Amino acid sequence: MEEKRVKVVAVPCEDYEEEKVCAAVRAGVRTLGGLEAFLRPEERILVKPNLLKPAEADSAVTTHPAVLRAVLRLLEEYGCHAVLFGDSSGHDSGTHALERLGFRADEPVYGARLTPMSEELRVAFPEGMTEKEFWFAREVTEVDAIVNVCKMKTHGQMRITGAVKNLFGLLCGSRKAREHMRFPNDGLFARMLVDIHRCVKPRLHIMDAIVAMEGNGPGAGTPKKMGLLLFSADPVAIDAVFCALVHVDPETVQTNVQGQAMGIGTWHEDRIELLLAKPGEDGPAVPMTLSAFAQRYGDPAFDVYREKPSSLLARSLSMLSCFSRRPFIDPKRCVHCGVCVEHCPVPGKALSFRKGKDQPPVHDRKKCIRCFCCQEMCPQKAITAGRWGHRG
Repeated sequence: MEEKRVKVVAVPCEDYEEEKVCAAVRAGVRTLGGLEAFLRPEERILVKPNLLKPAEADSAVTTHPAVLRAVLRLLEEYGCHAVLFGDSSGHDSGTHALERLGFRADEPVYGARLTPMSEELRVAFPEGMTEKEFWFAREVTEVDAIVNVCKMKTHGQMRITGAVKNLFGLLCGSRKAREHMRFPNDGLFARMLVDIHRCVKPRLHIMDAIVAMEGNGPGAGTPKKMGLLLFSADPVAIDAVFCALVHVDPETVQTNVQGQAMGIGTWHEDRIELLLAKPGEDGPAVPMTLSAFAQRYGDPAFDVYREKPSSLLARSLSMLSCFSRRPFIDPKRCVHCGVCVEHCPVPGKALSFRKGKDQPPVHDRKKCIRCFCCQEMCPQKAITAGRWGHRG
């Protein structure tokens, strides 16, 4: 018997005009079977956007507020009346990030309430492959279902950040640093991320790819128009479609590899049913191959780290620190603010002002675990990823 394929729905959407986005979200969810395929109206629901740090809506650092509002509107129309939305940001707070995007803590949005995601509670996970417990934001323990509204962005450590990576924000504050120390390379870190999915079992994934981020992501890259929203119940499959759009081999992305190995989804093209739906059209969605879809909507020049080891020797060398990608500080951009030092998770810090605060911080290459927290959080976009002798 032929193996059932998982659905990923793509809906073209040219810009963030509110009604266009709402129509696109309706079309995408309808093509997947409607909200009734994932949620019951009486359930308590957490909508989890990507709120890396407070940033302007047009910077592509966060899920765009128009997409978040459209999802909340659809939930209200379906009859959901116990909806929270929020994130635990890597820098500052999710509340401040949402306020920067035009939301207010005291003003519900389509009946949904902004929640701070700042208090943590222990959640036992005895079947975990990497962790037997997680310290999640309290709200995770109080809801029945999670809707993941992620952003299409590049990432210094993981190559891309999409659906799988976005749930890292369910952990509060300093817990993120702890996990970076416990899982100091992209393979181990990906397995931990997959265990988060196995633990909380998000119901639905919606990716904001109307304007993506390329280059020095996830917080300092360049906005790049892609004109799409993606929908799936499978976080690995939706990330695999992301990879197809930017012409990255999905097998070079550890969240794909570990996600499939640990059972939360698939990255293989022959197991993915890709459907193209159009807003406002009641007819059936159009099936497409990933290659045809990438040719029509993708960008082979999208600025993302796409290099892959070509041999066993190369793969072995890539495990050595002298051949690994690492953060570099541009002294012309650095203003010596110390945010990178503050967010380094390494005990004793892997970078410091050892040359004085009138000079940029200096990395201790022996301590650096290449988690790229410094690069993510630099407000001046002064830190990039590269290899020794090959920056960028």
